[in-house]
Amino acid sequence: MDFYLSKIDEERFGHVIAKAKLESGDDVDALLSTARDGKVEMIIVRLPTSELALAQELERKGGILSDTLVYYQKKRIEQYSEDLPDGYRACLVETSDMDAVGRIAAESFKGYFGHYHADPRLDRGACDAVYSSWARNSCRKGDLADEVILIKAGQEIAAFATLKKINATTFEGVLFGVAPGHQGKGLYLDLMKLSQNWGGEGKFGRMVVSTQITNVVVQKNWCRVGMEPLNSFYTFHVWMNNDSV
Repeated sequence: MDFYLSKIDEERFGHVIAKAKLESGDDVDALLSTARDGKVEMIIVRLPTSELALAQELERKGGILSDTLVYYQKKRIEQYSEDLPDGYRACLVETSDMDAVGRIAAESFKGYFGHYHADPRLDRGACDAVYSSWARNSCRKGDLADEVILIKAGQEIAAFATLKKINATTFEGVLFGVAPGHQGKGLYLDLMKLSQNWGGEGKFGRMVVSTQITNVVVQKNWCRVGMEPLNSFYTFHVWMNNDSV
């Protein structure tokens, strides 16, 4: 069992929130006991969809299913020509781009129903701000991302992709966004190709990405660049003050 306090979620929502990952053989009661010891108010729990017994136990303890994530992988990175639509160019993020990237994330993820939005006890405005702050802070190139690729039209940022090294052979495409005024031009697919080019330059052999199972449009784009399903995970929210805990 992997368990840690999420300071950024506490700052966002004003509750003591922990994150946990459960695997086969883990014990839900042990997880809840650890949370009580840490005076945690809510736990965000992720577990493989194959672990139905653990999922059902979380439900019996009052956990609410908040989303189902699917992961895809490409086991052999390709190099693509940089064939962007006329007037567009690719570049790497600079510190001065941070605020613009945050705004584009807010616009492109408007109406996106993530696991935070699925929990009625969390403030709606704070939920909306998750993706913008995530994208903006990724531009610092620290814990959240190792690189951010931009597509620009002139000096205007049209799209972004945040990339994170997992290990010596694998990197993850974490967050992708296309500004509403630039959608419908194939820029998301271009971001997938540019990400692989970056991975190839870094000598990575494998790329992984994830999204909600209901986000079919991006999964189609992933298939177009040769990605294939890898695995899937449930996300539960467990509030420690519910009657079942």
